[in-house]
Amino acid sequence: MAISKLSLFSFRNHEKKEITFSKGITVIWGENGSGKTSLLEAIYILSLGKSFKTHKQSSVIKKGHTSYILKGDFSYGEITNSVAIQTNLNNTKTIKVNGKTIKNRKEIIGKNNVVVLSPEDQVITKGGPKERRLFFDRLFSIVDNDYLNTLQEFNRALKQRNALILNCKQTKGESFLPWEEKLSISAVKLWEIRKKCFSDYLKSLNNVVSEYQKDLILNVLYMEKTYKKEDFEKKLKQTRERDCLLGTTSHGPHRDNIKILWSGKDIREYGSQGEHKISLILLKLAEIHLIKQKTGKNPTILLDDVFAKLDLNRSKKLVSYLNSIKTEEKDPIQTIITTTDVLNVEQSGLILNNKDVKTHKLELSWNI
Repeated sequence: MAISKLSLFSFRNHEKKEITFSKGITVIWGENGSGKTSLLEAIYILSLGKSFKTHKQSSVIKKGHTSYILKGDFSYGEITNSVAIQTNLNNTKTIKVNGKTIKNRKEIIGKNNVVVLSPEDQVITKGGPKERRLFFDRLFSIVDNDYLNTLQEFNRALKQRNALILNCKQTKGESFLPWEEKLSISAVKLWEIRKKCFSDYLKSLNNVVSEYQKDLILNVLYMEKTYKKEDFEKKLKQTRERDCLLGTTSHGPHRDNIKILWSGKDIREYGSQGEHKISLILLKLAEIHLIKQKTGKNPTILLDDVFAKLDLNRSKKLVSYLNSIKTEEKDPIQTIITTTDVLNVEQSGLILNNKDVKTHKLELSWNI
């Protein structure tokens, strides 16, 4: 679904803001500090129920206010969904879809899909395995509801076992058994689904890489595990004493290792700045491809100051690829771009005076 209108109240540095978007390309420009990225963050929150910039939702409330409110209208054909989210200083969140309150944010996951490319995302290639797991867990939860449910079941059981571990001296061994059984069931199932999801993702990645640059070799290496439920339960029992010393569960899908390989080498260790940048773009383009393959709908693309970070040749390649993606009506895929320099975007191949392109200029707001 494409977003047509966004309203923000007491969000970041926006007291009150309303903005409309093109079904094709919207360019939001202005100086640093004018709140461009905040608009993308708001769209992301309305789509997934949480921010891509912070885990503490209350931290985005404008200073001096007690809560923020976001509202967005999303449309696909004749269908329009209105999503509203309010979060207060206690991190209490209320989500409404078409005026009806929903109990769990997972009910909005997958309805209004977005793919964001921002400077914060570089941790996917430069950070440790945890950052890559988070990236793929989020993506696979969007395209596979069974993955989302199994991941949540696993995390609940993991949280309970970790709570017992932190109180090992007061906890009897048999207290671990029911949670270790639940953890084993969900872990084995999650590994099975994760393996299939990675296989599908690699097909999308290979498709994107071959279209972008035929002589480029980029791969994702997933160190998959193959346990039976009984074997993993046995493993948990064997490591229980060690886990009590560590204060956490040391084995399971939450410890899976994932590597990004550029020409066969681990990019985290050997990649140049340019290789990290292009790898991230290709990983994100593969994300777009997989979402379309699995849901039948193109996601909205959010590009946060991307053109300032790329050389002109790579910027043109990115624009060319995005222009090749079309909706069922043969229209351009919805893309929302932030920039401090409109000329950078224009030089990359976007025609800003096109009737399908909207531009918005944000002014700095001074707080006294």
